Amino acid sequence: MRLAVLGLGFLLLGCAEIPSNTAATGTGEAVEGAQQAYFAQYPDHLCLAAAAVCNAPGQTVVKPNRNEVRCESLPDPESAAAIILRFNGTVESLPKFVISFSGLETAQGYLVTADNYIRVPQRSGGAQHVRFPDMSVGEEVAALLEAAGGRPL
Repeated sequence: MRLAVLGLGFLLLGCAEIPSNTAATGTGEAVEGAQQAYFAQYPDHLCLAAAAVCNAPGQTVVKPNRNEVRCESLPDPESAAAIILRFNGTVESLPKFVISFSGLETAQGYLVTADNYIRVPQRSGGAQHVRFPDMSVGEEVAALLEAAGGRPL
C-alpha cells in the first residue's frame, strides 16, 4: 500500500511542476497561480483572518513582519518522502505546504499578493518553491480577497 501511495505521489509531482524561487514585488509581477488585489488601506482584517484559519493540527502561523503572514503545514510522511526525492530536498528540514499573504504599500493603495506553494529546502542550501497552479484554488483566493474588501487585478 505504501509503495502505491509513494508511486502516486511521484506521478502527481511530475505532472505540472512550475518551480520558482521568486517573489512578487509589484503589480503584474505575481508568479503563476498567485492572486493580487488592491486595498484602500492596510488590510488588518485579512491578516487576522488568514492567521485565524490556520489552526488545524500540524499548521503553524508565521508572521515574519507586518506585511506578511503564512500558514505552513507539513505533508504526511509518504508525501514528504516523495517531495524530497523528486525535488532534491533534504530530511534535515522537511518540505512544507505554504499559503502566504504579502503586502506592499503603493501609490494606488495597498497591494496584497496571495500565493500557495510547496517550499522544499534544498541539500545545497536555500529552498525551491514548487507550484501546481489550480484554477479553482485561484478563483477561491480571488473571491476571498474581494470579500475582504480588495479590488482583484
